[in-house]
Amino acid sequence: MVSPVLRLVLKLLIVSPAAASLDSLHPPPPPPSWLLQDEAAAALWIWNVTHLLHLLPPALPPSLYSSSSSSSPSPSTMDGFRLPPVIEEVLDASDDVCEVKEEKPIMLAQTLMAKGRESLDEETVVEGEKGQQEEKMETKEAESEEQEQGGMKDGEGEEEELEKFRVQMEQLLLELEETREVSQRHEENFMELQGVLEEERLASAHQAESFTRQIQRLQAQLRSIQEEMNSLEEEKESELEEVQLELRSTQEEVLMLQQAAEEVAAERENDIASLQEELCRLRAELQRLHATAGEYEQQISTLRVEMSLKNDTSKQGQATQLQDEFVSLTDECQTLTHNNKRLSNKVEHLQQKHDMCEDAYLAVRTEGQVKTSSYISLSQSGPDLEDLATSVVQDEVSILTFQLKQAEETAQKVQKECEGLKAELEELQHLYDRSQKQRTTLETELQSCKAELHKILEGRSKNCTRPSEPPVLSIPFIGLIVVVALIWCWWEELAS
Repeated sequence: MVSPVLRLVLKLLIVSPAAASLDSLHPPPPPPSWLLQDEAAAALWIWNVTHLLHLLPPALPPSLYSSSSSSSPSPSTMDGFRLPPVIEEVLDASDDVCEVKEEKPIMLAQTLMAKGRESLDEETVVEGEKGQQEEKMETKEAESEEQEQGGMKDGEGEEEELEKFRVQMEQLLLELEETREVSQRHEENFMELQGVLEEERLASAHQAESFTRQIQRLQAQLRSIQEEMNSLEEEKESELEEVQLELRSTQEEVLMLQQAAEEVAAERENDIASLQEELCRLRAELQRLHATAGEYEQQISTLRVEMSLKNDTSKQGQATQLQDEFVSLTDECQTLTHNNKRLSNKVEHLQQKHDMCEDAYLAVRTEGQVKTSSYISLSQSGPDLEDLATSVVQDEVSILTFQLKQAEETAQKVQKECEGLKAELEELQHLYDRSQKQRTTLETELQSCKAELHKILEGRSKNCTRPSEPPVLSIPFIGLIVVVALIWCWWEELAS
């Protein structure tokens, strides 16, 4: 919009002295609307009109004015007054500028007007004050002009008025220069704001592109995350199924291990019962051997008495008796060796059974521990299962652990019993070793007895002197051999 000062200048230019000298019946028309809308075009029009007024004579003929009184003249005319071609071109250019400005975006015009109003408010206040003063001056000048027009009679008054108007026009030209500078500043501000707006548009376009790229990237990430979630859910379901299958298999294996442990415990109990029976039998045999040993001692004592009584018998009878006794002793020695072998085989068989039972028990125990540890690890590897499944699994685990504890307690009991049997077997092995040592000593003594018997037989055959001494010396020795043989048999039976 055009400021009040420019409007006043337009009115003053339209109401020129040339127009005042014309017929008063034709008042000057108002300025065109396009001048009131564009400040730059109005300033340019004022400058051209003032330049033209300097070139025009003081009085213009009425033929230059048109009789039309239309309120919207064309840009190339002003109330019938024909402007030069240069001014018409400038006005046409100003019209083009106005059209271009009207074609700009509404948002740009609003932003520019909002920023331009801030700079124009201060100027409009100052220009408004100047306009009020000039309007007062104009009213006074108009009154003086009317008085002067009524009282003027010669051309000197007109020349003075023209000089006054020229002075006013010079002042208006100065104000026009100021307004031109203001318009230039506004144009510069407009160009700066337009550049800033273009930069903001480019920045907003770049931001929009970056936002779209980020949105696409985030959408791709979201899709990948959704695919990963689906794959993880599928893996979780498959793992749950596998864990359930493994749980069932472990339960079956635990049941099988429990059955195997029960079977092993039953076998151990049977073995313990059989070993206890064998121990009872061995104790009975030991008692029987004690009784037979007492009988043998009695027999030895009776033999000693008989031998002492039969010292006076013939040497031939003694030799035959000794031979018979030697044969009987050798037979007894063979039977004792046979019994010793049989008992040693029994001991080895029992030792093998014991070793096999220990191996089976250790294997069952290790398998139970491995299965329980794997079952516990499997139960612990699925912490993300549902609450119902976890509670069921925990109950089953507690039941199985309780059953395993019971199995371990029974196994410990069996182990203790096996340790007791081991102790008894070690005692029997110790007795067996002692009996073996005694056997070796008895064999050496038998060999020495055989050597002495051979010597006695050879002495008899040679009819050496003092024939009665060797038999007398060999009788206690033979009794000692018999006693040692009986003791050895007794130890062999204990060892078996």
